Amino acid sequence: MKDRCNNPNASNYTNYGGRGITVCEQWNNDFMSFFNWANNNGYEEQLTIERMDVNGNYEPLNCKWIDMRAQSRNKQSTVYAEINGIQKPLIEWAEQSGISYKTITTRWYRGWRGHDLIKR
Repeated sequence: MKDRCNNPNASNYTNYGGRGITVCEQWNNDFMSFFNWANNNGYEEQLTIERMDVNGNYEPLNCKWIDMRAQSRNKQSTVYAEINGIQKPLIEWAEQSGISYKTITTRWYRGWRGHDLIKR
């Protein structure tokens, strides 16, 4: 977290510090402050920190702990589709419908939208 926001030489700096995302002063300067927040807010070894507002900073009111499966779906490149007023990542529509993710993705990039994405 600190490296990708503070170190211009970090491999993923451009997606964090380079976009203006920072670590709040409290966490950046005092590990015990972060440690205490983490332990009071659901930290477990298998979880990863997530910013609820992807354009927001790493700070207590914008962070939570989630598992890697959920984290992998929260990327800038994740494609969302709306079906019957419900918006979900394509992978979730695939899991729910039983249609392969590859098929749904192909349909999406061919311009299919709405219920057509998941029809058999």
